[in-house]
Amino acid sequence: MLALHRRLAAVRTEHEQTNLQRQIDAADRQIDRLVYELYELTGEEIKIVEGQE
Repeated sequence: MLALHRRLAAVRTEHEQTNLQRQIDAADRQIDRLVYELYELTGEEIKIVEGQE
């Protein structure tokens, strides 16, 4: 994740920025899923964590 953010700061074109931002977003979602699984959160608990009460 840190490497992706460093690369994002260095890109020059909007296309590269968009692609890297998509990669960052996907990695962030994957991290969230892994944490939810690790802590065995229920769907209701996930909604609370994500602020979707």
